[in-house]
Amino acid sequence: MIILLLITVGCGHDISEPKITQTKAEAIVLQHLIEDRNKVEIKIKLKSVSNSRGKYIVEWEIDKNCEFGAVQVDDQSGELLEAEETNC
Repeated sequence: MIILLLITVGCGHDISEPKITQTKAEAIVLQHLIEDRNKVEIKIKLKSVSNSRGKYIVEWEIDKNCEFGAVQVDDQSGELLEAEETNC
């Protein structure tokens, strides 16, 4: 048991529980997307949300504008880490 713990710690895996909920991460991403578009009325669809290695990855799309992308949110602070966007 101690060996497993040392291997996990030695490999740099962070085993802390997220401080930010999935719902909060989704709200952060929606706010970012709306602000980025000057608060124009748009319908944003969240396609998926996953949590891996200390961050939420939120995939989204806007059918009307043929836009889609993914935003990474730190699951401890709620900070936006990276955002990718593609237009058709």
